[in-house]
Amino acid sequence: MAQVFGVAGPLIKLALGKGKAAKAEFSLQPLESVVAALKQLPADISNKYQAAALRKAAKPGKEALRNQVSQLGQVTGNLLASVTDVTRKYTNNRQRLPVTVVVVGFRRPTNAKSQKMATPAFEGGSVLKGPNRAYHSHLVEYGTQRRTPGRTRRTKRRRVVLGGRVRTVAQSIKEAPANARGILSSFGTRGPFVGGGKGQYPKDFIARGSVGPSPARRPLAKALAASRSQMQNVLDAQMKNALSQALRAYGRKFNDLGDFKP
Repeated sequence: MAQVFGVAGPLIKLALGKGKAAKAEFSLQPLESVVAALKQLPADISNKYQAAALRKAAKPGKEALRNQVSQLGQVTGNLLASVTDVTRKYTNNRQRLPVTVVVVGFRRPTNAKSQKMATPAFEGGSVLKGPNRAYHSHLVEYGTQRRTPGRTRRTKRRRVVLGGRVRTVAQSIKEAPANARGILSSFGTRGPFVGGGKGQYPKDFIARGSVGPSPARRPLAKALAASRSQMQNVLDAQMKNALSQALRAYGRKFNDLGDFKP
């Protein structure tokens, strides 16, 4: 996520999640002199050229993320198909200044129309495939804990201060499983096993005691490590170029640079 008009904030920021609840992974510091000069220009001109610069700078990160996801192996192809970049402009900050944001990551599965267009990933299977089906992106990045049978019930909520913000932390307990043998299986959601437990993906399963955790594969973090220096170099060059182009556009629009001092 690239933030141009932040007074002291990062210029590029990668996060997994939504809005204020997003978990920041990294940030690149802004070119303060260039940002200060861009802030003196009309918002429409500044936004146009800074957005173009940010999209070019984000391209190596997007390519690195696609490469990392490809290395994980493909079952449905949904995670790779969801890799995308989005440009947004906001003014919801204290200075009410326009902020251009470029987000590189996994497409959020919220588009109802595109969900209806999803098709079965395998003949006879229940899993669908499409560009908006990356429900598991968080699990791939951060992994999962060991799973045990029984229902998890929230018992208490309390307010705490974390990172300078007040947050709600939920406490929970694990209730005893309904079956005394402690069996976990796909029977409740998928019904009787097909062909002796060899149905289409996701495969039918049965386990006793617990199911092992899934490791954190960190495609986002690895994509950053592989592309960070390249993104920073492209960003430096493109932001300077964006300022030059914005100044020329300003001159054409007003036929005079006036007392503008970059």
